[in-house]
Amino acid sequence: MNKNVAELDKNLIEMCKKAKIPGMALIAAKNGEVIYENYVGYRNKAAQLPVTGDTIFGVASLTKSFTALAIMILEEEGKLSVQDNVIKWLPQLTFIQPKTTIHHLLTHTAGYPGMASFHLARLESLTRDPDGRYLFGKIPTTNGAVKGVPDMMEKMNEFDEDFIGAPGELFNYSNECYALLQEIVERASGESFEELMKRMIFEPIEMDRSIFKVADLRTFSDVTQLYAFTKDKKKDAFHSPTWWESGNIYGAGALKASAKDMMKYLEVFRNDGNVNGKQIVSKKGIDKMLTAYCTTPNENQYGYGMMIGNYNGVDVVGHGGGVKGVSSYMLLAKKEGITITVLTNIAEVAAENLALTVFRYLLDLEEPKLGQSAYQLSTEELTKYSGIYQSHEGQKIEVREKENGLVLHIQHNTVTVAPYQENLFQLPDGKKVAFLTDGQGNITGIFRGMRYLQKCT
Repeated sequence: MNKNVAELDKNLIEMCKKAKIPGMALIAAKNGEVIYENYVGYRNKAAQLPVTGDTIFGVASLTKSFTALAIMILEEEGKLSVQDNVIKWLPQLTFIQPKTTIHHLLTHTAGYPGMASFHLARLESLTRDPDGRYLFGKIPTTNGAVKGVPDMMEKMNEFDEDFIGAPGELFNYSNECYALLQEIVERASGESFEELMKRMIFEPIEMDRSIFKVADLRTFSDVTQLYAFTKDKKKDAFHSPTWWESGNIYGAGALKASAKDMMKYLEVFRNDGNVNGKQIVSKKGIDKMLTAYCTTPNENQYGYGMMIGNYNGVDVVGHGGGVKGVSSYMLLAKKEGITITVLTNIAEVAAENLALTVFRYLLDLEEPKLGQSAYQLSTEELTKYSGIYQSHEGQKIEVREKENGLVLHIQHNTVTVAPYQENLFQLPDGKKVAFLTDGQGNITGIFRGMRYLQKCT
């Protein structure tokens, strides 16, 4: 490290202040030894209780890699195979394409459109939350409670829209996929997901501040409060203490953990499955998780519960997470021995940018320059992209043309994108959105972030 640490500290504090993050924990290590940590703000603003490395945050979709890791362990025990047909394990599930395998669930390529089935498991906590309707929008309704994966499968079976592609054809991020994986884990192992996670992962790694149930938070001190943004132009943070739960569906995003525990977890991947002298899973299993099996229309790559990529010439893997009261990110540069965890207590902030700021500092990297494109489109050509794009999961994007570009209205945010290639547009931060077409060139949907939204009008 050849820069002033105080400069990095200052930059992170300013980033958190600008993003109005109430509290953040960030830890970075090299070859398993902590070389940088920064704790900004409060886990409880009213009481001015500071964030620490032991503060328990929600981690949201970082949970998915735990579910994928459990699949790898069970495969090595001979209890399942990633090439198993899902119907073999879940015969009650009728809304599934016949050749869908566990591999397709792990890679979000089962062909599922955005659905509300998983959200129905959150219905009880959304209804109980005084801020639920304000933050979530229209709260879904259902006949009958959705408490677990079997209930969720019943709701999936009632879904009457088409798949968006054949198995393996198109990536679409799906909480339902990872909920289904939880059920397969339980049926293959004969254990509850919680108990299996504790026995196979938490205890060997010594993750003693990691849990799934909100009720279990009461047994710990140093737990964050949750915060949310107002939906006006000021976007001020306010205290919103109710955690959103998903019944006993844990495998998609229910983990709560400290930053220190997440750093212990990343050692599993850095050390090819060996932690504390224990081989949690083989190197082959880790390699399978960290292999890029699919590329999204907007040029992201995915393995098993992990994003696979290259940042400024450095191979990296990681994952982000976000839900009410949570923006999280974990990063591993295996060859360089670098691991980073960022946890915050509010949604809709770029935890990834905080991690990458530290990553650049540790490796003395320049901030990447955005690729420029001379690709031009006339206003008439841009018009075909205009319209409303939605999914049953709740996302909605309104697209309108502007001079040599498009404007995306997403909830209360407005983003301008510029043409990059055919049907591909670049955001100001370099990320991309892609438009999908049918055989006649008609626009059928948009792919933003990790999700596909169908064009409605």
